[in-house]
Amino acid sequence: MSTAVIDTETIVRRHLQAFVQQQGLDAILQDYADDACLLGEGRAYCGKAAIRGFFDQFITELGPQTIAQFKLRSLRVQDELAYITWSAGPRLPLGTDTFVVRQGRIVSQTFALYALA
Repeated sequence: MSTAVIDTETIVRRHLQAFVQQQGLDAILQDYADDACLLGEGRAYCGKAAIRGFFDQFITELGPQTIAQFKLRSLRVQDELAYITWSAGPRLPLGTDTFVVRQGRIVSQTFALYALA
């Protein structure tokens, strides 16, 4: 297993742990590069300030009870690239994220989820 795989997986797992354990925005953002971009269906969030805004709104909309139901369904890593699938209770049966990690920092991320009404 290459060092890049270990580093990528470690960074992604630390990011997810900060989110799931509701450690706050600073902990969630610690692994992002200053110029990172998070791409969602509606727009791109580039730079830590924009990504902070995304997570602030996303966490508020989900609420602590939904976040507590987060379940990592799969994690696949290939060098700098990581892909996850997840769910968060019956209302959010499927979410996916893709991360690009370089030199110990998330530089790119995509995000999508399927929510039930």
